[in-house]
Amino acid sequence: MNLEKHYLSILESLHDAVFVVSKDSTIVYVNQAYSRHFGIPSNKIIGRRLTEMEPKARILEVLLSGKELVNDYSYVHSLRKDVCANLTPLMEDGELIGAVGIMKDISEVMALQEELKQYRSYSSKLERQLYQQEFSLLDSKNFKMLSVVNLARKVAATEASVIIYGETGVGKELMAKAIHEASSRMDKPFVPINMASIPESLFESELFGHEEGSFTGSRKGGKKGIFELANGGTLFLDEIGEMPLNLQAKILRVIQERTFQRVGGTKSYPLEVRIITATHRDLSEQIKQGNFREDLYYRLNVVSLHIPPLRERKEDLPFLISTLLSNLNSKYKKYGVVTPEVVDILTQHQWPGNVRELVNALERMVAVSDQTYFVTEDIPEYIRLKENSSEKAIPIQLVNSGNQDQNLDGLMEKTERNLIADALRKSKNRTEAIYKLGISRKTFYEKLRKHGLL
Repeated sequence: MNLEKHYLSILESLHDAVFVVSKDSTIVYVNQAYSRHFGIPSNKIIGRRLTEMEPKARILEVLLSGKELVNDYSYVHSLRKDVCANLTPLMEDGELIGAVGIMKDISEVMALQEELKQYRSYSSKLERQLYQQEFSLLDSKNFKMLSVVNLARKVAATEASVIIYGETGVGKELMAKAIHEASSRMDKPFVPINMASIPESLFESELFGHEEGSFTGSRKGGKKGIFELANGGTLFLDEIGEMPLNLQAKILRVIQERTFQRVGGTKSYPLEVRIITATHRDLSEQIKQGNFREDLYYRLNVVSLHIPPLRERKEDLPFLISTLLSNLNSKYKKYGVVTPEVVDILTQHQWPGNVRELVNALERMVAVSDQTYFVTEDIPEYIRLKENSSEKAIPIQLVNSGNQDQNLDGLMEKTERNLIADALRKSKNRTEAIYKLGISRKTFYEKLRKHGLL
C-alpha cells in the first residue's frame, strides 16, 4: 500500500479540523472537517495569509520558533471560537517550510466551564447566606451573647473541639449546628445525641455500634453507631457531663487513636469527625469531685462557649419573639402577631426553661388562638397569672418546729417535698408545676423519684 497516495484521503476522513500554512503564513490546505466546524468553505480561505486574517494566531509563533505547541488553548477572533490545537512545524531537508495545525472546537466546553464557574459563585453566595442564616437565629443585643456568637463564628472555621455551656433550653444544639453549618464540614452529617437519654447499658452500642450477635437483642446484620454515622462530619454530644467514667475512658481512647471498634467486633474503623459537646454542669467542679476525667476535659475543651440564660438577656426577647413567631406562623399557616402588651408580659417572665420554654409558649398561642392579634388572654395561664397578678408564693407546710430532734438537713428535705407536692396539687399538669417551681424538667423528675412522688 502506497500511503503517499492516500495522505489527502486520510486528512479528509479526520473529525478534527486540519489546516496547513506555508512559511509566509499563506493557508495552503484545510480539510472538510475545518469547513464543517467553522462554517467556512475551503475556497474562501485557501490562498489567504493568516497574518491578515488572524494576526495573533498561535501557529505564527510556530513559524517563528520552529517549535511545536501541544494542547494549546486559544481564542480565534476571526472564527469566534475557543480552540484546542496541536501545532507542528513542517520541515524539509532541515529547513522550515510551513506548519500544520489540528484543532478541536471547544467553545461549548468553555461555555460550560463559565456556566459552572457562575454556579459555583452562586453556590458560594448561598453558602454565605446559609452561614449568616444559621447564626442569625443567635443574633443578640446583649454584650455577653454577642461575644459568644462572635467567638463561635471564629471557631467555626477551625477544627477545634468545642464545649458549649448553658442551662437547659438556652440553644446549645442550635449553636453547635450553626458552627457545623459555617464550617468546611457543612455538606457532611451533623449528628446530635443527648447522653442523658441513653441507658448506661446501651452507651457503647449507641456510640460505637455493634456486630450481629454481639449481645441478646442485637440487630441482625449489626448496627452503625453515632461515631460511624457522623464520620466526616460533626458529632454533637449533648449533656456530656452525664457520661459514666468507664465510657469516658473509651471516648478518650477513640479521640486519641482516631479509630474505634463496634461492640462484639475486632475490625478497626478510621474516625474523621469533629466533636462538639455541651453541658449544663460545671465540668471543672465535676473533675474535682472525681466525676469527670481531666484528660478528656482538656481534649474536648479547646474552646468553651458560655451561653447566658434568657433572663440575663431580656433585650433579645422582642427579636426572638418576632423570629420564632414568624417560623411558627409558617408552620401553622397563620399570620398572628403579638400586641405590645403581650411583649411586655413575656419580657417580665423569668423564663426558667429559656428559649425552649419561649418556643413552647408561643407555639401554644399560635396553635390555639384564632385571632390575628395575640392578646394577653392568649398567653399561657401560668405566665399570665404570675406576671399580671403577682401570683402569691406557694405556701409551704413546714414540719413541726416543736420537734427538737429535727436537724436542718431533715427539715430541708421535708420542706422541699412539701413544696413540690403543693405545686403538683395547684397545677393543671406537671409542666405547669415545673415552671412554678423554677427548676429544669430533669431536676424536677429527679426530685419526684427522690421523694416518692412519681
